[in-house]
Amino acid sequence: MGERKGLNHNQKMLRPQREIFVGFLLLCVLVLGLMGTQALRRADQALYDEQSRWLRALAPGALPQDVVVIGLDELAYESFPEPYALWHRYLGELFTGLAAARPAVVGVAAPLPVRSYDFLIKGVDAPLLEGVRKLRATTPLVLGQPMGLERHLRPIAPELLQAAGNQALSSLVLCEDRDGIVRRINQRRCIDEDRNPSLADLMARVLGRESSARGLIDYTVGGPIEYTSLQTVLAWLRQGQAAELEKLVRGRVVVVASLLPNETRYRLPVPLAAWDPENRSAPAALVHVQALRSLLGRGWVDPVETTLSWPLALAMALLWFGRNGWIKTLVLAGVAGLITAISVLGLWRGWYLPLGSLLGVALLAFLGRMAWESVRHYREKQLLRTAFAGHVSPQVMRAILRGSLQPETTGRRCRVTILFADIRGFTARSAQSSPENLIELLNAYYAEMGVAIHEHGGAIDKFIGDGLMATFGVPQPLDAPERNALEAAQDMLVRLGRLNGELKAQGHAPLEIAIGIHVGEVVAGYVGTRRRRDFTVIGDPVNTASQLEHMGKTLGYPVICSHEVAQAVGQAGGLVDLGMQATKGRADVHVWGWNPPLNQRMDAKGAA
Repeated sequence: MGERKGLNHNQKMLRPQREIFVGFLLLCVLVLGLMGTQALRRADQALYDEQSRWLRALAPGALPQDVVVIGLDELAYESFPEPYALWHRYLGELFTGLAAARPAVVGVAAPLPVRSYDFLIKGVDAPLLEGVRKLRATTPLVLGQPMGLERHLRPIAPELLQAAGNQALSSLVLCEDRDGIVRRINQRRCIDEDRNPSLADLMARVLGRESSARGLIDYTVGGPIEYTSLQTVLAWLRQGQAAELEKLVRGRVVVVASLLPNETRYRLPVPLAAWDPENRSAPAALVHVQALRSLLGRGWVDPVETTLSWPLALAMALLWFGRNGWIKTLVLAGVAGLITAISVLGLWRGWYLPLGSLLGVALLAFLGRMAWESVRHYREKQLLRTAFAGHVSPQVMRAILRGSLQPETTGRRCRVTILFADIRGFTARSAQSSPENLIELLNAYYAEMGVAIHEHGGAIDKFIGDGLMATFGVPQPLDAPERNALEAAQDMLVRLGRLNGELKAQGHAPLEIAIGIHVGEVVAGYVGTRRRRDFTVIGDPVNTASQLEHMGKTLGYPVICSHEVAQAVGQAGGLVDLGMQATKGRADVHVWGWNPPLNQRMDAKGAA
């Protein structure tokens, strides 16, 4: 039998551990299902943007040599009389000057004519074609074209493409992520033809820098992008200051960028333009400049492979284990801080850890265990409430469920009001009734008395045959426990009157009770063995209250209270001073009595 009990105990101990382990396995399945979902991807992207802004502001990546940007800007747009489609001579003049200055490579991030305009103005194409031929003869040239119709690149005039070379054509197309922000140069998502690389890729390839197709633009490298206006460059060339242009571009990477006000702007993680430092949107040309900076610097930012990010996510799920509390909260904060630091350091070194996913999994594990513990505690409390609701008073039960009553405590001193109640003449009544009838009568009686006591904030300490002991002020604190006890006593007599009416209808004799109330300092706590303990109060005020209850039989008052109780309520409520009364084995006690109104008194005695 002892072995069986021990086995059952071990099974009960192992059951929660099995549930925790099963919960962890379910969490792991959920984590694997969530990794790569849109919600976590959005979190990764948002944190990537935030880290990029932070690093760009505090520790921007350095470039051996930055990209030179020559801008076709609003100043030129307002100064030149021709529309942009007929800027042939200005662009030809620029390309001729760049050919003499000999940069390392020139990229044109601006729309170029889709056809010849000689039919409109004789000889208008010649300056542009001549400038392209001269530039191509001295410097690698890359022409970028935006999106045209039906997901194809915008066409370029055949004469111009022949002058630049078929291998010079590249794409300026940008594809936003699902949240509308550009984080990568990836043509396949939004353009049908992928034979033309992006402007940044092709320019980097000319310089001998290869790149993968899956990386993110490194927005942390370089500072705000500055540019030199086309107007300024043309002024140098026309005023015989070609040396200024050579000083600016010699041996460097140059991008001729369209910054015109009618250019489509794209949302970015960070502001790029030095002339508009608060604006996180920019034309496509600046995005390609930043992409080119990335390739000339550390390269694309490579996300961590799935084969590594998934094990890391499962490691974050280990936060499921361990009870929630301050220590686990600190562990969560420490883990979050460590992962964030690793992610920031990785981004600074050119790779990206999916921070949003990992932090999301850690938080999911933490909150999931918290929810599991809450459900388990709720179930335990419900089972405890169901199992012991009839064995302890509601006040004691609430204190147990709150955790304010601990069986291991040694007790505490407190001021408590004690109420004793006893049925008069119950011994004689017992001799004339069967045990079954007596039990039925006591259950009906205690049911009414219990309601009266509980409704006034009291707790039934114990039932003693035909008597009961109740406390007011412990375990539930009360503002005026003496008043609560007196009001409970009055309610008990009212309820007794109603019960006597039912007994009279059944042909039974009515009940009469005596109540004693006293207040004083006691020790409250658990007493008993480790297998069985009861919450009670111990002290001389308990004995005094019991003696006051016995006085009711001789003094003719159903309720007797001590002078301390009467003082606490200001002798109000019809209390009668009964003076000093003798007690057994102790000093005389000053007591007060209370009688219910006449109609209640008659009902309590069973009179009509």
